Amino acid sequence: MDKLNCNAFLTVVETGSFKRAADVLGYTQAGISYMINVLEDELGLKLFYREHGGVRLTSDGENLLPLIRQIDIAERNLKDRVNDIKGLNAGKVRISTFNAVSIHWLPGIIRTFKEKYPAIDLEIISREDDQENQQLIFSREVDCGFLPEVPSSEIEFFELLNDSYLVAVAENHPSAGEAAYPVTKIYDDSYIMLAFDRSDFYDKIFPGGKRPKPAFIADNEVAALSMVSENLGVGIFSQLLAGDAQYPVRFIPLDPPVTRTVGIGVRSMKTCTTATRQFIQHVRDWVAARK
Repeated sequence: MDKLNCNAFLTVVETGSFKRAADVLGYTQAGISYMINVLEDELGLKLFYREHGGVRLTSDGENLLPLIRQIDIAERNLKDRVNDIKGLNAGKVRISTFNAVSIHWLPGIIRTFKEKYPAIDLEIISREDDQENQQLIFSREVDCGFLPEVPSSEIEFFELLNDSYLVAVAENHPSAGEAAYPVTKIYDDSYIMLAFDRSDFYDKIFPGGKRPKPAFIADNEVAALSMVSENLGVGIFSQLLAGDAQYPVRFIPLDPPVTRTVGIGVRSMKTCTTATRQFIQHVRDWVAARK
């Protein structure tokens, strides 16, 4: 099975289109289509349904996807080990992340990592759903990933930060000068909810099971902070995200305090690539130096 055709297959799966895959890989759309046709002819199977606006896997394609990913991982492991033996420190690391890390950590981590390992390529995949990020790591669709909570025991996890949750209020909000914000007070305030917040987030902050009724639902943290700054309501954000807010708001600790454990996870440090181990160690050192 040709490596180039496997790479085209996986990129089409990730992007959902021949055109976007062509843009990522630097080929023409016709070139990607040809590679997929060659792969389908070689296997004797139809792998994709071609539809207006994109493509989707057939049932045969779905069945082969985990195996083709394993081939890709095995080839990258082989290449990484050969490069390591040669002392080239080359390779590629696929990393999943979420907004707070993407905004406040990743730029600095990537810059300093590339200064140290210029031959190692980094590919970033952003997901807000913690369970989806865990699945990406577990299935080895990514080499490692940042996680906002301690994952299942099937993933090796390295704690980076004990991150507190804070309530954001406008500067002219009645609670702006308070030292703490009682959790129960949020029921009396207009609450701005984030669209991707999961039920376990609310279970952690409101253990009694009663959740605040949202006055507004924002697609992302920046939009929510903008609404808070206009005194349209209050929101709950992590201290990591609050590091350098772009809007004039006040962040107040919750009462009682609620925290989460932010870290980086990998399926196995023993079987991951050398480049992945180098990246994880760099992240741990980078975060520790900022504490």
